[in-house]
Amino acid sequence: MAEEFPFEASGKNLLKWYVKNKRTLPWRSLRDPYAIWVSEILLQQTTVAAVLGRFLPFLEQFPNVEALAAASEEEVLTALQGLGYYRRFRAMKRGAEVVVRDLGGELPNDFDGWKALPGIGDYTAGAIASIALNHPEAAVDGNVVRVMTRLLAISGIHETPAAKRQIGTLVLLMMGKMSPSEFNQALFDLGATICLPANPKCDACPLVPWCRAYHTDRVSFFPQRPPKTKMVDVEVAVLLVRRGTSFLMCRRPFDAKRMPNFRELPEVWLEKEGDAKQALRNLIGEKWGVEVQVGRALLSCKHTITKHRLTCSLYQCESDLEDLEGMEWVSRDELKDAPTSTITKKLLARFEDAS
Repeated sequence: MAEEFPFEASGKNLLKWYVKNKRTLPWRSLRDPYAIWVSEILLQQTTVAAVLGRFLPFLEQFPNVEALAAASEEEVLTALQGLGYYRRFRAMKRGAEVVVRDLGGELPNDFDGWKALPGIGDYTAGAIASIALNHPEAAVDGNVVRVMTRLLAISGIHETPAAKRQIGTLVLLMMGKMSPSEFNQALFDLGATICLPANPKCDACPLVPWCRAYHTDRVSFFPQRPPKTKMVDVEVAVLLVRRGTSFLMCRRPFDAKRMPNFRELPEVWLEKEGDAKQALRNLIGEKWGVEVQVGRALLSCKHTITKHRLTCSLYQCESDLEDLEGMEWVSRDELKDAPTSTITKKLLARFEDAS
């Protein structure tokens, strides 16, 4: 039972391990709540390696909440393009606007205040409150769930907010009176470097003397997961219309669920046996009433979006299209500073290499 578990002794051992083994990360030298907020949003569903090169440049461009609030959404998305899951960045931008407009530019000073901002849930609010403000709050992400379910051999699926709050209660018991900032980051590092999903390094783990999963030979059993989402293979036909050094592109709506306000080449997701050329002719014909001749496939690339595994093929348009409503000509230079879909960037990069 959890009541019988030596939380204090195991927690102290974890913190000793962390002092000697903690990762050097750029946001760890900062205690500014704004910087920690930015780091946590960038890290959502993104690897640390992918964020390392983006965090400090972002802070240089938007050094405080006022700068972020004053920026355009396009500027923010462009600064972070390539990281995916762009709704989190739109929410962070809206959160900055709320802070400046409604809170006089003063960032929240507790868990509830942070959670009230757009795009911030239990984990992010707990992370900011504990790391930046040193408040005794749990911050339960996937790493923490894995560590705690193995340590205490907790069965069941812990994907829901309620289940994570139960884990959070155990984290606070283990934290005791230790520094919340140091303790939560110790848990993050343990899950990221030692208590790995596959092939965990149990011999190097500071919690192994108390780990119930380890001592019952069930480490691989925890944490229990819901059934994996089946991947769906999709063929995507993409149309290349070129005029000099510019390409004809459409812009996604500001309220689009995926990649809002991003530019992209016209594309069609096909049925399994779909005719790519006809689908592209239909796309242009139905939207703009223009007939086009679609040439051969020039090249293709692979891309994955959530449960969809895409094969994207680029077809050249042999018609001389003029301006179309809702479309715009975007030059190579403009593409460097405009939020652009990953599929479009991949295909154009390959096209340029082959030209």
